[in-house]
Amino acid sequence: MPELASLLRRLFTTWRGDVLLAVLLVLWSAVYLAAAVPPGGQRWAALILVLSLAVTLAVRRRWPVGAAAAACAVILAALPLGLATQVQGGLGTPWLGVVFLLAYTLGAQAGPVAGLAGAAALAGCMWIVNGSFSPVAFMITIGPWLAGRAVLSRHRMTEQLQRRNEELRAEQELFAQESVRYERARIARELHDIVAHCLSVMVVQASAGQRMTDASGVAEVLGSVAAAAEQARAEIGRLVDLLAGDLPDGSPPALPMVGELVRRASVTGLDVSCRFQGPCGGLTPAASEAAYRVVQEALTNALKHAPGAAVDISVRGRGADVTVDVVNAAPRQRRSGLERSGGSLGLAGMRERVGACGGSLTSGPTPAGGWQVSATLPCAVALPPPSAEEGPCPAGRRTA
Repeated sequence: MPELASLLRRLFTTWRGDVLLAVLLVLWSAVYLAAAVPPGGQRWAALILVLSLAVTLAVRRRWPVGAAAAACAVILAALPLGLATQVQGGLGTPWLGVVFLLAYTLGAQAGPVAGLAGAAALAGCMWIVNGSFSPVAFMITIGPWLAGRAVLSRHRMTEQLQRRNEELRAEQELFAQESVRYERARIARELHDIVAHCLSVMVVQASAGQRMTDASGVAEVLGSVAAAAEQARAEIGRLVDLLAGDLPDGSPPALPMVGELVRRASVTGLDVSCRFQGPCGGLTPAASEAAYRVVQEALTNALKHAPGAAVDISVRGRGADVTVDVVNAAPRQRRSGLERSGGSLGLAGMRERVGACGGSLTSGPTPAGGWQVSATLPCAVALPPPSAEEGPCPAGRRTA
C-alpha cells in the first residue's frame, strides 16, 4: 500500500497525471454524448469542446493563465452552440472538475493578480452558462485558488528551509574544518613552546661541550643537556595527557619556576638577570603558566637570535595586574644556526596564551638593537599596593 500511494502521488503531481485525467474526461464525455445526444452536428460540436477543454487540462501546469483563458473561451462557446443544457447536465460534473483544477493551478503557480483574475473569469463564465448566480461556481474557483496560494506559500517556505539547511550544513563543514585547522595550529604551538626552549639549551650546551677539554666542564654541560631533555620528556608527556582528556599529574609550570629557567639559561653562558618587584602571587594557574611560557619563549628567542646578548627579566606586581618584561640586548656573537629553526610560532603562541587569560602582549625591537617582550596578566585576587623594593628571582638572582 505505501508503494501504491507513492506511485499515485508521483503520477498525479506531474503532467502525466494531467494527461491521464484529460483522457478520462474525453472518454467520459464521449460515452455521455453517445448515450444522451442524438447523432448529428451538435454531438460533434460538443465533442470538439470536450477535446479543447481536455487540452487546457493537460497543459495547465506549464501555462496556467493561458489554460484558464482557453477554458473560459470553451465554456462560453457552449452558449452559441446550444450546448448549455448538456453542460448543466451530464457534462457538468467533469467540466466542474476541470475548472476546479485550473483554479487551483492559478493559485499554486501563477502570480496573485493574474491568478485571482483567472479564477474570477472562470467563475463568471460558469455563471453565464448557468444563466444565474451559482455559489457552486464561486466555491470551485475562489476556494481552490486560495488553497493553491496556501500550498505555494508552503512550497516556498520549504524551499527556503532547504536552502537554509544546505547553508547551515556547508557552514558546519567549514566550521569543522576550521576547528581542525585551529586545533592543529594550537597543538603545534604547544609543542613549540614545550620543546623549543629545551632543545635550544641542549644544542648550545652540546656545542659548548665539543669545545671543552677538561672532563669536569664536559660533565657539567652534559648534565645540563640531560636535565633539559628530561624536562622536555616530562612536558611532552603532560601534553599527551591533556590531548587525551586526562588531567596530568602535578601542577602546571608556575611563575616561581622562572628561576629554574634562568638557571638553565645561565649555564649556557647567557648573561641573564631576573628580579621580582611587588606581590606577584595573585595569578590564576593558567595566568601563571602563561607568564612562565612567556619567559621561556623569550629566553629561547634570545638563545637563537641574539647569542651572547644580555637578557633582563622583570616581573612586577601592579595592583590588579602582573607585568612580565623580557629584554635582550643586540647579539654579540656569531650566529649559531639556531635562528633558522622553528616555525615562527613563538610570538603567536605567547599572544594566544596571554589573551586567553584576559591579558595583553606586546613585542618589538628596542632602540639599542635588541628585542623586548612585555606581557600584562590580570590577577584573580586583589593585591596589596606595589612595593618599591626589588627582590631576586625565586631561585636566586642569576647573572652569568
